[in-house]
Amino acid sequence: PVSNTQFLAMDWKRRRTLPTACVKKVAIVGGTHGNETNGVHLAKHFMRNMSLVKRPSFETEVLLSNVAAIEQNTRYVEEDLNRCYFLADLQNDQMSRSTLERKRAREVDAALGPKSSDTPKCDLIIDLHNTTANTGVALLMAPDDEFAHEIGHHLMGLDDSVRVVEWNDQPDWPLCPSIGRSGLTFEVGACPWGCIEPKLFQTSRRLIMALLDYVEQHNALISSGGGTQQEVTMTVYRSIGVSMDYPRCDGDPVGHVHPALQNKDFSELRDGDPLFMTFDGEEVKFDRKSYKVPEKYDKVYALFVNEAAYYEKKVALMLMSCGEAKFSKLTKG
Repeated sequence: PVSNTQFLAMDWKRRRTLPTACVKKVAIVGGTHGNETNGVHLAKHFMRNMSLVKRPSFETEVLLSNVAAIEQNTRYVEEDLNRCYFLADLQNDQMSRSTLERKRAREVDAALGPKSSDTPKCDLIIDLHNTTANTGVALLMAPDDEFAHEIGHHLMGLDDSVRVVEWNDQPDWPLCPSIGRSGLTFEVGACPWGCIEPKLFQTSRRLIMALLDYVEQHNALISSGGGTQQEVTMTVYRSIGVSMDYPRCDGDPVGHVHPALQNKDFSELRDGDPLFMTFDGEEVKFDRKSYKVPEKYDKVYALFVNEAAYYEKKVALMLMSCGEAKFSKLTKG
């Protein structure tokens, strides 16, 4: 969660036109984090073989975002690029010159946005990411982005490992996909940093191509005036704004994720479930009150369990709720 003073007004409703309009341009972005190697090399693969991602009815662009971090095989050089895309920050000249990543964020925004426009150059942004957490294929998106939800619904029907996760419900997001008219973070794990995980690489390749086929089919239905609106319901995980840190002493971790929770992303956490274990082997159990879980959430689920990149953020895992998203999608009559 970020204080409201950092938000500039965004009229997202004016941007979210794709459920009833043709997609004209799609961008596939790799290397927002330079050591998320599956995404980097999948993007490079597409760049060398553009016929895989080209479709007749729309333009496809593939780009590498944090080139300097890719070269150094590190998540970022000076700061996390995927926290640099708040509209207020992009429009702050002094801030946008402050780090390598801030400068690059402005360049990406100019290429795919701008975010300040109701008519950005790019209709749909697919940002390729990897996580060390055991998420399978997690598609992260804005709660109000119905077209991204359509895509999620389609891909869930193709692969049981796909889940949809909604970002925090807030006025703006500092994330690359928020530059476009619609977009999603295509997150796969578990992947070690700097390593291509074979199964997830091939799954990602297959699903990205299926995603582009879906967009092509969507455009055909829009152009022909055919198709019918179908109401669909889909399971989604939603951020509740609660995360928890490892047990610490003088700033250093003195415990780790409990072995019973490791690799159990999307599992329900109940009071009394093992959460952490100190280095001496003592169990720390989950307690809703201790971690200030709002009472309105009957059930909560773990996500990004033991994610390597979040140690510096003092986040051992995040909590999600699980519910249903209802929306309409255009389907063949």
